[in-house]
Amino acid sequence: MSARVARSYVDALGVERSASPETVARFEALVSEAPHPFVAPVRVLREHEPLTLDVTLPAASWDASLRWVLTREDGTVGDGALPLRDAPVVAADHRADGTWDTRRVALCGPLPLGPHELALDAPGVARAHVHLIVVPVRAVAPHGRQWGIALQLYTLRSERNDGIGDFADLRTVCRLLGERGAGYVGINPLHAPFRTDPEAASPYAASSRLWLNWLAIAVDDVPEASAPAVRKLRSRRRERATELRATHMVDYTGVAEHKDALLRCCFRALPRSPERLAAFEAWCVAQGERLRRFAVFEAFVARLGRDVRGWPAHLRSPELPDVARFASIAAVAHEARFAMYLQWLAAEQLAAVAADAAAHGVHLYRDLAVGVDANAADVWVDQAAYVEGVSVGAPPDVLNTLGQDWGLPPLDPRGIAREGYADLLALLRANCRDAGALRIDHAFSLARLYWIPRDAGPRDGTYVSYPLDDLRGIVALAGVREHCVIIGEDLGTVPDGFRERMEATGILSYRILFFERWLDGTFVPPEHYPALALAASGTHDLPTIPAWLRGEDIELRHALQLLETPLDAARAERERDRAMFLDTLVAHGDLDPHERHDEIAVVVAANRYLAAAPCAIVMAQLDDILGEHEPVNVPGTSTQYPNWRRKLATDLAALPADPRLTRLCTTLTAIRPRATP
Repeated sequence: MSARVARSYVDALGVERSASPETVARFEALVSEAPHPFVAPVRVLREHEPLTLDVTLPAASWDASLRWVLTREDGTVGDGALPLRDAPVVAADHRADGTWDTRRVALCGPLPLGPHELALDAPGVARAHVHLIVVPVRAVAPHGRQWGIALQLYTLRSERNDGIGDFADLRTVCRLLGERGAGYVGINPLHAPFRTDPEAASPYAASSRLWLNWLAIAVDDVPEASAPAVRKLRSRRRERATELRATHMVDYTGVAEHKDALLRCCFRALPRSPERLAAFEAWCVAQGERLRRFAVFEAFVARLGRDVRGWPAHLRSPELPDVARFASIAAVAHEARFAMYLQWLAAEQLAAVAADAAAHGVHLYRDLAVGVDANAADVWVDQAAYVEGVSVGAPPDVLNTLGQDWGLPPLDPRGIAREGYADLLALLRANCRDAGALRIDHAFSLARLYWIPRDAGPRDGTYVSYPLDDLRGIVALAGVREHCVIIGEDLGTVPDGFRERMEATGILSYRILFFERWLDGTFVPPEHYPALALAASGTHDLPTIPAWLRGEDIELRHALQLLETPLDAARAERERDRAMFLDTLVAHGDLDPHERHDEIAVVVAANRYLAAAPCAIVMAQLDDILGEHEPVNVPGTSTQYPNWRRKLATDLAALPADPRLTRLCTTLTAIRPRATP
């Protein structure tokens, strides 16, 4: 496997751009690999494919034998020996020290899905260890033509939560929508945030993609919350909880302080229940070293701050000997154990929600962000998996003519392959777990990422390629192991052949109504959408349909000085698009001409339009049908706009009788009735 650095590329504006020689040289040095190894350290095979390998040895060793020992995932062992003279030469390299032949050796028949280990020995010549991983040809197939509703979990209001939507609220929504015929409930990424910096609220720049967001824990569902001390504390904090629920925006600092106090009290009560304590201990053991390192990081951040670069040098890597000594300090160890407790509660509640939802015919549709913050737990825990001094982003496009720097460190294409993609597979499985579908944000990262030197601007970056054939197989394996459908978010400049190769693996494409246009700007009819796709009426990065119809997003971007075109021109273009959109819905028979000015009728019509498509899954947006106008996120902003904070105006208790939601669910169920399992 090798990564390639693009000397030039074509951006979303159709402009060919050349990368500077300095950038190319810098990136090539970061991803270079030793030439002509005896054997590649990792081999990805498709199921039913026999085990073959290419080995490179001096031509003079043609009369040697290659011995091999195979340890399968289940622990069984096989071995054998192969005379090299029986293996065909597929390449020859004439070097100063002689000729080196690359021979293709066939060792055994197909292996079961999953990771295996292979030891090779050419006596007196070379030895090596190879990580094998057998992946499925196809990912999990969707069942029938289903529909669902996507929401931002933190936006949910209820009379019982602590100022932020939580797993108990999610259970309520899943039950309601499952009873209305939905197959999926989509949610924002549940990635672990920075507990000491609650205002860093973006789920797309989290501390860990492997672990969960503790703020989603429903305190009243924690068994330890029934302890007298916890009940007493909750009683004293009742007014504070009421205040936090009443805010228009999530008060992350207030919510974190409030829930931290309650959950620490629950933690102190844990030893009172031997059965619960034993279950906690067993879970921690099962999670192993990954959980321990994450918890130690959380404890270190609480003492040393969020900027890892500001930590003492002897604590900046979990491999350093002083880390264990510092982690053994009583207060630090206690804080790490509390971090484990929070993860246990979150995992416990998420699994319970998923099981309850499935009983009501609905599955969670989860979201995996493209990366984590540069100071994230994931980066500290597994530094070899990330590239230092580089961030990822996007080259110039229509919305961002200067390009984008997301500030996230890229995964190292060499680092993720070590250990047979074990850590990547664990990450993917963790996000597929307790879900019926997983959306991979910016799925182009499986094929290429736009790297930017940390000391340069977005225009100074270029693309670095990743081993797509390996990675799409790893993604498919994670989905198969967790019985989860995979959706690859493929919006933007699509690499050549990307969609075709993803489709060949059974990974769904991601199609957004407002982006599906013919070259003349008209909307693509639903019958032309691909079957192997998820179609949605919006995303977290787009304005709600009610706001779009009024052009409020244009006014907001103008106010934030983000509008790239003159305001009057943008308004005129939107009016043309709006008329075209409404005309399309009317012509397709989804919107009554008399309801062109009824925003909710337009929302229902837009989703009815999509529901007619052959796509496997169609997702509506809860914000749309509830008439929300403020966006949850404005791309290109950080502190200029309160992203990831706005709550829904409608309380959960009102949803069962809400005629808007009833109308949408009835419409979608009529077109896409739930398939019989």
